[in-house]
Amino acid sequence: MTAHDPHMGVNSPDPTAAAVARGPVRVGAVDDHPAILSGLLAGLSQPPHTFVCAVAETVAELLQFGAPMDVVLLDLRLADDSDPATNVRTLIEHGLPVLLYTQERRQPLVARALQAGASGVVGKHEPMATLVQAVSRVVDGGVWFSAEWAEAIRAGIGPELAPRETEAITLYAAGLPLKSVATRMGLSQETVKQYLNRCRAKYAAVGRPAQTKTELYRRAIEDGYLEAP
Repeated sequence: MTAHDPHMGVNSPDPTAAAVARGPVRVGAVDDHPAILSGLLAGLSQPPHTFVCAVAETVAELLQFGAPMDVVLLDLRLADDSDPATNVRTLIEHGLPVLLYTQERRQPLVARALQAGASGVVGKHEPMATLVQAVSRVVDGGVWFSAEWAEAIRAGIGPELAPRETEAITLYAAGLPLKSVATRMGLSQETVKQYLNRCRAKYAAVGRPAQTKTELYRRAIEDGYLEAP
């Protein structure tokens, strides 16, 4: 698949030449599938250009290694149910550029991670050569996204929900009654109603109705707050 970078022209420097100039790229990877990590270890071990120096199933585990890394490949959906955008921000706060490496198809979820600061996205179905090119581009300070994700970036995704609003919509859309949501959050039912109403208003403002519980459920699925059944 042809990748497009709005910040770099079609005559961008050859990634192999750039790799030789800067030295080997140290890659970290976060994925909860051992087979994927094994594949990355094999596919990205291309001395003297790239090598994988650390792999982990969670962001916290990767950071515990303390290994110097030039870029981190991050899957969006991890077994610890961590928030993708939060994971991106955490890695960036540690000075680590992030390249999303995922099979996630929901544009809002991917786009939120990009808004959080990820430098691009590569699908797990794409050739290893594409991933190598993307890694080189991101390490050189560029961005990388294929044509299929361009729309996700342009779309602007959805409303920007506050953490407590996100918690409220997730619990409520999952089927919990209002009283149970309030108990779980340690809030009054009235406060939870206010959070849900703010969510509805924010969705309405971007043209995505969420007035009913069914509509809230659909929005929560679309935006990755809930897993599709």
